[in-house]
Amino acid sequence: MNAERIIHRYKELLAEASAEADRLNALYSEYMVCRKGCSDCCTDISLLPLEWYVLKTDVEAAIPDHHPESADSERCSLLKNDSCCIYKSRPLICRTHGLPLLYLIEEFDLEGHRTGMDEPDWQISWCDLNFTTVTEETMEYLFDPEDVLNMEEWNTRLKELNQDFLECEEGAPFRKQKRISIADISRNRQDPQSPRD
Repeated sequence: MNAERIIHRYKELLAEASAEADRLNALYSEYMVCRKGCSDCCTDISLLPLEWYVLKTDVEAAIPDHHPESADSERCSLLKNDSCCIYKSRPLICRTHGLPLLYLIEEFDLEGHRTGMDEPDWQISWCDLNFTTVTEETMEYLFDPEDVLNMEEWNTRLKELNQDFLECEEGAPFRKQKRISIADISRNRQDPQSPRD
């Protein structure tokens, strides 16, 4: 599969995630306090190579002269006045911030193999900065398992696309890297295919 097709499928994945996030935002709107300008969760996260490559390309096209407004290494370098400069291009994790998320609790043996998969254990998590009135006791009544984002499914699809990307020519420079900081987009303006080591 060529990079263009992989990137197209990745952007379809982001569009699906946004549609589901919009549905959950509407469903839980009366409980959620985060609004535009709230950037407490917008830290310098790391991305899979596919995500980083697409984001860097989009940043260079949309804001070619972008420079971080803060030297704070913990804040996302793509914030301006506490708002995202590349909101339409934001990666999957940014699209899920603040929402109730379903995670598979993973256990591993001493050799690093996954265990306990016969009876998987799931956990719903939520942002207590967003859902300020939700507690461990009340979450069971508020969050229906059908109305949360199953991050195991989303992350599995993302990892598969990333693996396809690494196998194509455009992904070759990234094969030794597992994750890359968003801040590296601003640090390496000269060569979009060579993140810093």
